[in-house]
Amino acid sequence: MSSLDLAIKILASNLQVERQELSAETEVLGGFPEFNSLTIVGIIGAIEEELDCVIEDDEISTEIFATVGDLAQFIESKSD
Repeated sequence: MSSLDLAIKILASNLQVERQELSAETEVLGGFPEFNSLTIVGIIGAIEEELDCVIEDDEISTEIFATVGDLAQFIESKSD
């Protein structure tokens, strides 16, 4: 599964939206009223589980949640 596909899967699940509503250009931060701190915790937890990795608090920033593509790039960096 590509990083973009994984980002879409995780976001769709945590935001409770259909996958086809999301693309690399979709704005996440400010784009969904459901996107809040609890959603971020769920997304980070899902990434850690999917990639069997640990994401440190200092790695989490608003930049990785700007768009779906930005989250995919972050996922790609964690899968190396």
